[in-house]
Amino acid sequence: MKLFNKTSFINDKISLLKNKKMKKLLIFGGTFDPIHNGHIKMLLGAITKIQPDLSLIIPTKNPPLKDSIPTASSKDRVAMINLAIKSIPKVKVCDYEIKSSSNAKSYTYLTIKYLKNIYKNYQFYFLVGMDRLNDFDQWKNYKQILNNVTLVVAGRNNQKPKFDNAIKLTIDETNISSKQLREKPNKKFLNLNVVKYIANNGVYAQTQIKSLMSDYRYQHTLRVAKTALEICSIKNKNLAKKAYLAAMYHDVAKEFNRDQILEIIGNKFNRNRFPTAHTLHGCASAVYVKQHFYVTDKEVLDAIYNHVIPPKKPSILSKIIYCADKLEPARTNKDMPNRAKLLLLAKTDLNKAYDQVLAYNKSRFN
Repeated sequence: MKLFNKTSFINDKISLLKNKKMKKLLIFGGTFDPIHNGHIKMLLGAITKIQPDLSLIIPTKNPPLKDSIPTASSKDRVAMINLAIKSIPKVKVCDYEIKSSSNAKSYTYLTIKYLKNIYKNYQFYFLVGMDRLNDFDQWKNYKQILNNVTLVVAGRNNQKPKFDNAIKLTIDETNISSKQLREKPNKKFLNLNVVKYIANNGVYAQTQIKSLMSDYRYQHTLRVAKTALEICSIKNKNLAKKAYLAAMYHDVAKEFNRDQILEIIGNKFNRNRFPTAHTLHGCASAVYVKQHFYVTDKEVLDAIYNHVIPPKKPSILSKIIYCADKLEPARTNKDMPNRAKLLLLAKTDLNKAYDQVLAYNKSRFN
């Protein structure tokens, strides 16, 4: 028979009263590269279950158990998270890890220690997916983490958390990965404002184009983008972001075959201006990035469209991309005589440089 212990009873009651007064803090960490609807589904499920007073999303800077650092910059990841959580009350981003000046690994136990000093009257809940829980005992000082938080685990019905005190959330699996969404954004799995942000800022442009072209074409594209930014560095700084976007996407369809190009653009093009499939790759690239990467800026799309054979009155951005394509550093003297001098001229007098570059190309192919 268990004897009644008055002291223990009083202590338990005091502890219970303290817990009643404590607020609840839900922590959700990850790379969020990018944050997608699967993350939001987990977060909302945990909020419904726990009813926290505050939820913190913590993007990591350098994840310990992953081989590569995040693709998107810290600034872009925070911006995308804020767009995704905008309509969810009592949720905010904690930038403790990504603001670290060190490139050392981001360890959860240190983040929790930091937060404990700020949120002193809070009971901590730590949201994690079942896939991350499988390697949880490999986390640095994982027992220290367990002593300071209650795990909230999101998984499927037939999955059971490996820690007995974890709170289980039954959430349908989102069959998508951040890696897939970096390569090809999908409106089904991303907040529409996040989709727009990715498109308008070229967040994953390098990843998106790499699988569509040879390494030779990819390296050329990177050089064109760098050259476009150089041209913008003095007199056209306001066009730098658009120039980067147009340059990164200008040759997306360059190595597509004739049938692919014609399938993308259909028959609605000027056959006199674009007589061959090769000359149509700019048109096809513009259509492709609009359809698949959701780039909608007309000026950017026009610059991509016009970079092979410019119209009679091209925009400033179109001139920048045309010159960058012809003046990138791998071009030989045969490709463009006085390339370096023309590039210097393009920075200060774009119109004059463009006229000279265009005239030389016309003399070669006419």
